Amino acid sequence: MNKIASILIAALFAIVLLGGFVALLGGSILGGLMFLIGIPFAFPMSTSIVVLFFVVIIFRTLIEKRRQKREMQKYLDDQDT
Repeated sequence: MNKIASILIAALFAIVLLGGFVALLGGSILGGLMFLIGIPFAFPMSTSIVVLFFVVIIFRTLIEKRRQKREMQKYLDDQDT
């Protein structure tokens, strides 16, 4: 009887522990999402500047990639003739 009781107590403890870990992980994810959603409302000007910075970087990278592609295509076309 003691073995059965100890197994049941251990199983219950494991379920509670795993449930706590899941709740902690879920709370962390939910907290992170709330942080990301709340930051633009808390600091609209700073967020706009950061977004603008990344948009400029992405835009310049795309332009550079297209330029490199054009140059490579021109180089390959010159090699063919």
